[in-house]
Amino acid sequence: MKLGRFLLVSLSVLTLMGCASRYSSPILIERGEGRKDYEREYFAIKESMGIDRRLKEVFMQGYIEEGMTNDMVNLLWGPPDRESDDGFVWEYYTREGKLITRLLWKNPEQARLKGYENELVLDKIEGDRYGGSPPPTSKTSSNY
Repeated sequence: MKLGRFLLVSLSVLTLMGCASRYSSPILIERGEGRKDYEREYFAIKESMGIDRRLKEVFMQGYIEEGMTNDMVNLLWGPPDRESDDGFVWEYYTREGKLITRLLWKNPEQARLKGYENELVLDKIEGDRYGGSPPPTSKTSSNY
C-alpha cells in the first residue's frame, strides 16, 4: 500500500515539474541560461568582444534589442520553439500555441571578429519585444 502511494505521489510531482518547465514559460527570460546576472556578466566579459557597449548594457539588463547576435538572444531566451530552415526566423510560443515573439535575423554587414563571419544579427522583433517581461524602467525614474 505504501509503495503504491509513493509511486502515485512521485508520478504527480514529476507531472507538475514537467508542466512548470521553464522551457514552456511565457516569460522568455525564464527559458534561457542567462536569466541570472552572473551568467550574463560572464558572457559580456568573455564572449562579447566587438559588440557595441550599448547592446552589452541592454543584454546585462536581460533584454534583447536589434543588433544583438544569435548567441546573445539564445543565452537570454533559450532556443526558439520554431526556427525556419535557413535559421533567419525564430519564433517563441506559449504552451497553448500562441505566438509571443518572432525574431528576424540577417547577416551582418561586417563580422565582429575573425571566425564569426557566419554569425547572425537580430534585424527585427515582431510581437512582444520584452518576451513577457515587464518593460525596462528608466534609471532616473523613481517607483515612489
